[in-house]
Amino acid sequence: MKAIRTTGLLAMLLLAGACGPMINILEVDVRLPATRPLNLAGREMAVFIPRYDSVSLTDSVLLNRFAQALADGLSVQARLSKGSVPLFTHYSGTEALGTLDQPDYVHRLALETETDLVFMVDSVTIGSFQVNELSLLLAPIQAVVRVYDVEKVRFTQYIPIRDTAAWDLGDYANQEEVTIPKSAFVDLQRAAVFIGESTARSFMDQWESQDRVIFVYDKFKWNLAYDYALGFEWDKAMEIWMNLTKSNSAKEASCAAFNMAVACEMQGNFELAEKWLALSQKTYDLPEAGYYKELLQERTKQKQKLLL
Repeated sequence: MKAIRTTGLLAMLLLAGACGPMINILEVDVRLPATRPLNLAGREMAVFIPRYDSVSLTDSVLLNRFAQALADGLSVQARLSKGSVPLFTHYSGTEALGTLDQPDYVHRLALETETDLVFMVDSVTIGSFQVNELSLLLAPIQAVVRVYDVEKVRFTQYIPIRDTAAWDLGDYANQEEVTIPKSAFVDLQRAAVFIGESTARSFMDQWESQDRVIFVYDKFKWNLAYDYALGFEWDKAMEIWMNLTKSNSAKEASCAAFNMAVACEMQGNFELAEKWLALSQKTYDLPEAGYYKELLQERTKQKQKLLL
C-alpha cells in the first residue's frame, strides 16, 4: 500500500444532522497484481510484426501502431528509456495467422537480434461494424501476441486480445444505412495504441488510485485520530479508535470499528480488517460497509496473487 497522495479533505457530508458523523474521503494508491505476470527486469526484449504476402490478412497500419505502443510500453514497465525495446519486421511467407508456433524459428530471430524475450504480434484485425440497441456503432478489435522466452526455449504465453471501439451515433442510428464516422480510422489507430500500452502494463503489477472512507465526529478525539491518519500514524489513530468502539452510541462505535478496518487494510492486514468491518456491521450497519466489504474481499484475492 502506498502513501495517501491527497491529504486534503475532499468531501464532508452530514449523515445524521448536526450530531452525525462526517465522511472524509482519502485517496490512496493500491497495488494491483499483474493480469499476465512476466518478469521484464534485466531482459533484452524485442517485438516482431509479420510481413505477409496478402495485405488482407491483417491491417498493417493498426498492426504497426499496436506493436510500437507495446514496445514502448514494455520499455516503460521495465524502467528503460523509450526506444530501448526495438520493433522488427519478419517475413512469414504464406503461413496463416496464429500458426507460427515453431520455437526454432523464433529462437533464430532472438539470436539474430541478441534478445532473450521475444513478443510476436501475429495480427491486429477489425471485425464487422455493428450498431447496438444503445445507438452505438461498434467495431471489434482483435489481436494475437505470443511471448517466447529464450531461457526456457519455449513460448510461455499465448495472448488473444479482444476489445471494442465505439461511436455514439445518436439519431443517425435509426437510418437504414449508417455511415462510418470520418474520424473512425484515426480513432481506431488511437485504440490500437491504447490496447498496445494496456497489454504491456498487464505483465507487471500496477498502482491504482482508490478512495477510502474515514468517519469523523466533531469531537476532539475523533479529529485527533483523523489528524494522525493524515500523517500516516495509523498506530496512534487506532489507539484512539479502539477506545471509541466502546462508545455507548451504537453508530459512533460502528464508525470507530469501520475506521479500524481501514487502518488495518492500510497496513496490509486484510484479515483483521475484515473482522473489524464485521464488528462494525454487527454494531450498526452503515451504508458504506457493504461496498467496503466487497472491496476488502477483492483486495484479499489480489494480495494472494501478489504472494504467489
